[in-house]
Amino acid sequence: MFKRKKKEMMVYVVMGFLEAGKTSLICDLITDDMYDDVKTLILACEEGEEEYTQDILNRGKAVCEYIEDEEAFCGEVIKKFLKKHRPDRIIIEYNGMWPVAHIPKLCDELEEICFDSEVIFQTLDVANDETFLLYMKNMPSMMVEHFKMAQMVIINRCTVEKTNKTAIRGSIKAVNPAVQIVYESEDDAFYEMKEELPFDINAEVIDISNDDFGLWYIDMSEHQENYDGKTLKVTGMIQKPSGLPQGFVVFGRFAMTCCADDVQYMGFLCKADSWEEYKNKQYVTVTARLEYKYMDEYGEEGPVFYAEEIIPAEKPDEELVYFN
Repeated sequence: MFKRKKKEMMVYVVMGFLEAGKTSLICDLITDDMYDDVKTLILACEEGEEEYTQDILNRGKAVCEYIEDEEAFCGEVIKKFLKKHRPDRIIIEYNGMWPVAHIPKLCDELEEICFDSEVIFQTLDVANDETFLLYMKNMPSMMVEHFKMAQMVIINRCTVEKTNKTAIRGSIKAVNPAVQIVYESEDDAFYEMKEELPFDINAEVIDISNDDFGLWYIDMSEHQENYDGKTLKVTGMIQKPSGLPQGFVVFGRFAMTCCADDVQYMGFLCKADSWEEYKNKQYVTVTARLEYKYMDEYGEEGPVFYAEEIIPAEKPDEELVYFN
C-alpha cells in the first residue's frame, strides 16, 4: 500500500539579543505575499521595543502567544498552543539570553507531538551591526553559541562607512564554516561594496602576516579557487604526529574562536623533502605551493602545502590567532 505523504510543518527559530531586529524580521516573514494562505503561530519568548500589532497579525494570518518563563519553553506547553490554533507553521522569537541547548531538545519533542507531519527546523540568528563588535567583546560565549546553532546569520543596519564585513565573517565562520551570512542595509551602495582583504591574492607570492593568519585561513576555507595552485608565504607552528605519510607535518596556529577556554589548533598538511632539522612545535616561515587534493588524513579533499622554502621563525608576538 502507498503511504500518505506527510504534511510539512516549518518551524523557524529566530535568535538574537534585544533590539537585534528579530520582531521586524518576523513581521516581514508573516506578511510576505508568498505565504498568503499560511496560518502562523508566533511564540514570542521576550518582549522587545517593537510589538506584534493586531493589524500586522491580521494581515499575516498569524497569532502570537508569549512564553516568558524559560521552564515553559517545552513541548508540553507548545502542544497546548498547537491544539488551540492549528497553525501551518511556527515562528519562535527566541530569548537571546536563554541557552541554545533548549532548541534541539524542542525539535525532538515537536517531532513526537506532530507525528503526522514532517517537522522541518530552520535556525536564524539576527544581529545588529551597530552593536555586533560590542557584544563580541562583552558576551563572546553567548554570541558564539548562537553562531554555532544558526543555519543563517542576518546582519542588519549595515553601512558603507562602518560595517567591517571581513571582521564579521571571520568571527562567524571560525565557529560555523557552513553558515550562510546575509547582510542588510538601506543603502544600495553597500551591496556594491567589495570585501577588502589585507593581503593581495593576485601577487606572485601571497604574503600573509602573522596578524592576518586567521582572516586568511577563513578565506582559504571558503574560496579555494582563489588559492589553488598559488604560492604563499606564511608563518606557523609545525606538529609531527605519528602516522603521517613520509615528508608530511601539520602546519598551523592555535586559534581562539571564542574565549580563553576555547583554544584549538587549526592546521593542515605540509610536505617538504625533510623536516629532520626542525623540532615538533617549532615555528617556521614557509614559502609553499597550495593545492587542494584528497588525503586520507582529511577523509576528503583539503588544502596541502608543498614547501619550496623553510626558514626558522620566532614565535609571533600574539601567539593566538583571532578571526576578526
